[in-house]
Amino acid sequence: MMYGVPGPYVFDATSARKVPAVGRAIQLYGGMCKQMPLDAYRNGSLLPRPMLLARPDPDRGRPWFVQCNVEDYLLNGNAIAYVTSRGSDGWPTSLVWLPASWVYIQWTPSMAEDVTYYYAAWGSQPLNNDDVIHVRRGADRMYPVRGVGVVEEHLTTLDRAAAEEEYETNTLQGAAVPSVAVIAPQAQIDDTAAEAAKAMWVSKFGGSTREPVILPNGTQVIPLAWSPSDTQLIEARKLTLLDIANLFNLDGYWLGAPVAGMTYRTAGPQYQQILRTSIEPVITDFEDEWSYRLLPRGQTIQFDRNKLLADDFATTANAVVALVTAHIITPQQGFSLMGLSATLQTKGGPSDPPPDQPPQPPPLPDAQSAPQPEGATTP
Repeated sequence: MMYGVPGPYVFDATSARKVPAVGRAIQLYGGMCKQMPLDAYRNGSLLPRPMLLARPDPDRGRPWFVQCNVEDYLLNGNAIAYVTSRGSDGWPTSLVWLPASWVYIQWTPSMAEDVTYYYAAWGSQPLNNDDVIHVRRGADRMYPVRGVGVVEEHLTTLDRAAAEEEYETNTLQGAAVPSVAVIAPQAQIDDTAAEAAKAMWVSKFGGSTREPVILPNGTQVIPLAWSPSDTQLIEARKLTLLDIANLFNLDGYWLGAPVAGMTYRTAGPQYQQILRTSIEPVITDFEDEWSYRLLPRGQTIQFDRNKLLADDFATTANAVVALVTAHIITPQQGFSLMGLSATLQTKGGPSDPPPDQPPQPPPLPDAQSAPQPEGATTP
């Protein structure tokens, strides 16, 4: 019980979403992760993107699939996908996301590998363990085959945040105070006169009017506001934003918490910081498990982090020019990094030669198309 109102308000991953800061945090994680395409690599070399990574679930988009898995990973501690088809080589060709709250994990502690998965929507038959792709957030020390979500780890903090919002709602709806108190100059005033004076005051000043008022000598008008304890709700909510940012491993800046001494930085360093400290630990778990379960040995899955690290257009253009000048990348790769067509040129047109290449002489006509003298025959 918090602030004199009954609870609990947060008791699972679904109820935790009612806290605005929690919604912001999971949208931040899911939104940033789903912007990064999935690529396949072998020995550091980029491979053509397989259809499984371009669209894991044929009936759903890749961004949606990634976001749902990331949200389950954070809130429930377990992100689960299921293989629905395999190719002739035995490797998966399509997946489906399974909501973690509908999946039950049965484990016999005496046998480390004796783990059985059940999906409530598909009846009482156990799932094929070879087709279950399970990404865990840490481990439950009492049940190590499952992960632990943020909600389970910090249930009391999230319940307090929801209770604060509930108490503030009740205060605004049922504990409002009058705007002013008018104290009459006479010591005694009957109820009829007091009610008539109040009705006249409301009729004159109840709207947006600002008419002058003439009161008897000695009348006092005292503005009223919330009690000091109620006004502390504002400060409490600021500190709650910081608490939720901490439990989601985020800087308070991203959730709107007060930040002191924040210096201006461009988008690149900002995203680099959140990528390294917050996003990277999450996507590393997915990359490791998905690489091992979805691709042939020797291939790995990586999120394209360049989509988050891209700075403003001018900064990116300067960086690409430096890389091309140093012969680290080709001009075509530079166009790709900037999201431009490789046929574009800085000046002239696509038919102009590069600046460092001398113009080529026109091709000589062949024997068939060359003009022949009169009377000559073509051999």
